[in-house]
Amino acid sequence: MKFKLYVLILYFLSSFVSQIFAQEDNSKGALPLRDYLLKIESVHKVKFSYSDLVVKSKYVKFDNSAKEISVILNQLREETSLNFEILKDRYIIISEHHLKNDYKLCGYIFDEKEGKAIEGANVLVKRLKRGVSSNSKGFFGLNDIIDSDSISISYVGYKSKVIPCKDFKKNKCVDIRLNKEITVLEEVLVSDYLSGGIDKQSDGAIVISPQKLGAISGLAEPDVLQTIQFLPGINSPSETAADLFIRGGTPEQNLILFDGIKMYNTSHLFGMISSFNPYIISDVKIYKSGTSSEYGNHISGVVDIETKKQIPNKIQGGLGVNMTHFDAFVNVPLGKKLGVVISGRRSLSDIFETPTFNNFSQKVFQNSVIGTNATFLGANFENENNFYFFDFNTKITYDLSHRDVITFNYLLVRNKLNYFFNTVNSDAYITRDFLNIRNTGWRLKWNHDWSTNTVQKTSIYSSEYDFSYNYEGEFNYDQPYTQNALKTNFIKDFGFKTTVETKTNDRTTFLAGYELVNNRVSYEIDRNSTRAGVNPGLYPLKNTADNNSHSLFFNYAYNNKSKTVLNLGVRANYFSLADETYLAPRLYMEQEIMPKWSLKTSYEYKQQVINQLLENHTSDFGLEDQIWVLIDNDELPVLRNHQYTLGAIYKSNKTIFDVDFYKKHSLGITSFTRGTVGSVPNLLQGTGEVDGVDILLKKSFGKYDSWINYSYARSTYKFDGANEGRAFPSNFDITNSFQWAHNLKLGNFSLSLALLYKTGTPFSLVDSITNNGAIVVKDLNSQRLPDYHRVDFSSSYEFSFDKYKRWKGRIGVSLLNIYDRTNILDRSYRVMSNNSEFKAQTVDNLSLGFTPNVVLRLFLK
Repeated sequence: MKFKLYVLILYFLSSFVSQIFAQEDNSKGALPLRDYLLKIESVHKVKFSYSDLVVKSKYVKFDNSAKEISVILNQLREETSLNFEILKDRYIIISEHHLKNDYKLCGYIFDEKEGKAIEGANVLVKRLKRGVSSNSKGFFGLNDIIDSDSISISYVGYKSKVIPCKDFKKNKCVDIRLNKEITVLEEVLVSDYLSGGIDKQSDGAIVISPQKLGAISGLAEPDVLQTIQFLPGINSPSETAADLFIRGGTPEQNLILFDGIKMYNTSHLFGMISSFNPYIISDVKIYKSGTSSEYGNHISGVVDIETKKQIPNKIQGGLGVNMTHFDAFVNVPLGKKLGVVISGRRSLSDIFETPTFNNFSQKVFQNSVIGTNATFLGANFENENNFYFFDFNTKITYDLSHRDVITFNYLLVRNKLNYFFNTVNSDAYITRDFLNIRNTGWRLKWNHDWSTNTVQKTSIYSSEYDFSYNYEGEFNYDQPYTQNALKTNFIKDFGFKTTVETKTNDRTTFLAGYELVNNRVSYEIDRNSTRAGVNPGLYPLKNTADNNSHSLFFNYAYNNKSKTVLNLGVRANYFSLADETYLAPRLYMEQEIMPKWSLKTSYEYKQQVINQLLENHTSDFGLEDQIWVLIDNDELPVLRNHQYTLGAIYKSNKTIFDVDFYKKHSLGITSFTRGTVGSVPNLLQGTGEVDGVDILLKKSFGKYDSWINYSYARSTYKFDGANEGRAFPSNFDITNSFQWAHNLKLGNFSLSLALLYKTGTPFSLVDSITNNGAIVVKDLNSQRLPDYHRVDFSSSYEFSFDKYKRWKGRIGVSLLNIYDRTNILDRSYRVMSNNSEFKAQTVDNLSLGFTPNVVLRLFLK
């Protein structure tokens, strides 16, 4: 029945796509400039920005859309007498020339090394957002400027320059020299993949630029990890930002990097908010398959986050507040070659509580000691919950020379909770819980341009994860006694990495590199009690392990104007704990088979030596019951994963249809992971299988975008010693997931609405309870919870405070789960004892109810 439903959905989507494609404009011959620009956008994957009045009466006589973009722009400049300025990220601004003979300032633009004049360089007045192009002698002239203005000079293949107008000499033109751009920028294969600010690159990665995003349904402001969940094949069954299940892989199998620093804690408020400030982030690169050989020690997806790289010519910054936290950031130039970015965020919960924070807290603490104790509060018991989080980031950029750039990053992410519960006006019953989670890291990076075609990137980095939980209990009645519990988990990564990238011609790029990483992981678990007759058992449990990973990697990239795209790589990993070398081949390929249609395929084989396992020794508290451990080559082997994909993509200026069939096969899976927690009582080794398909259909109508995501996935595990050796669904197997989203831009308003529907997660039925209180279940995960669905809405409005539009503001509103649907996220059981009789009690983890949020932001640009 499920297979028939899946076929019907595919049939419906394919029929819908066929009708859309039949409406595409196939007109040929002489075109109005507007139509010609749409054609260029489709062929060269660029984006034009212009006023309709500027292009309304312009026509193009000759079709040169198949030629290089620089040739096309020169032709258009001659035919239309318009100015075409190429910005970064392949955006082109079209404006009219406004030149007079008596220029207020002027200059000549030359190549730094060869000294030749640069024709067609774009000179933009940043305040006016318009400018001119240099002529055949490199000359340009500008009027209508003021002393506080600055100009941006850019040209394809050269590094851009920003120059304050006050640096120009009166009545004399200035010589300006540009250096050739060395770094090979990744080609954009599909721009506006979902909406503005979300693109698809030629290596298969999806790139999100938070600064370009409009309203995101359910979010008052951009959240990096929440936004990723709009991509097909990425789910969060727990309804949190941190738990990213990418094509059936569990969250600890993902590699998440922040400026090259590996993150082991990626969230605040126990997963509800990501720990990354979106306002200092330049872009986020996401790989679901065909991952570049640069990335190692993971077997699922990659999330690579990079903060702002450019040194501004003026101070920039911003601050904001919503109903969970406030934040501020500043980007300061300390001269022309030195700049620093500083940002910080902090929760508001210990200052005042809001409805949003209370809803988040109710969800997080619902099945913990805090939630249970809340039912006893009143005349006899009282509690105090002190919780807060903050994060701090800084980045220093130094342009040492025209060939060398040095950057230094530092980050600190912290969550802290102190919880007290006791009898009123008495010390008869006192418990204290202290929980502290801290992730710190730093990176020092040096980029050196060896030539116009070769760049080397070298970095050293460190990441530390420090988790500690302490429980203290005092019971001063009958026979007084005390209880104590302790759990610590510490990780320290230290690494060195260097890569050399060279572009041999316009189509081919080679990359080679070496990476050394030392992982040191330790944990300790202890419990004790002074109560008579209580045996401490095997405590304390502790372990410390070290692993050195040596990796060599190579990558070959070929791009024939996006008609043939090939990324072929291999990574050789030596893990000291396993004392073995593994090869990790990678492949991503797209081939155009007809105009606008391409076939694509990928393959990857990956290994991982660090993992997260459930521990039930301190699970009484109900939060953070997992620990990070390294392999031991016995019960915990090296994790390995193969992934194969085959798909097709259709792309035009208004329509995108993308489909991927995939299969994943994992080895070395253990039964104490998130996918099997509570299902298998013993630590076993087994395999995992995921079969699925991801489908995206997007259509644009001017300022309105609508897209449908559909994912079908079947995730199963198999252990010889469990479920009679038969495969069973993983705990977070979501067979069908459907999302229909709408984005609308109306002037300064952005509106977003989305419907999310997905199959309920599986659970097991209780068969019996043994004499010692152990639960025996029937067939593992043979039942399903009710289906999950909700509707979210967001809107934002931007405005300016001054005529120069340097000071801007934004007001945003989000409504999560508009119709207040109660969804059951997962189901487990706890054993209750009554007069030596054991009973199983059902424990349901419920979703967020209706949750509003409001944000107010100020920007200085």
